[in-house]
Amino acid sequence: MKLVYIKWVDSKNGPEGWEYLDGLEPLKPILCSSVGFLIDDNKDYKTIAPTIGGGQVLGRITIPSYTIKKIIYLKIPELQSVKPLEK
Repeated sequence: MKLVYIKWVDSKNGPEGWEYLDGLEPLKPILCSSVGFLIDDNKDYKTIAPTIGGGQVLGRITIPSYTIKKIIYLKIPELQSVKPLEK
């Protein structure tokens, strides 16, 4: 199973509640960084999970491909023996 670092862009939410139009500050997208095991890799999106064990995953996230700025495949010798999850 491949371990990856993904740099991607996400939306930003405003504060809760009403806001006056006068004085609104811009909500710029956020540059995010995520690391995890690549469990679904296709042209439309990448799904990673930071934790795997016992045929389970914890905390998976799907990142749309069009938001991805960079992917780095991490090479850690001990991970070469990690097998893909059974379906």
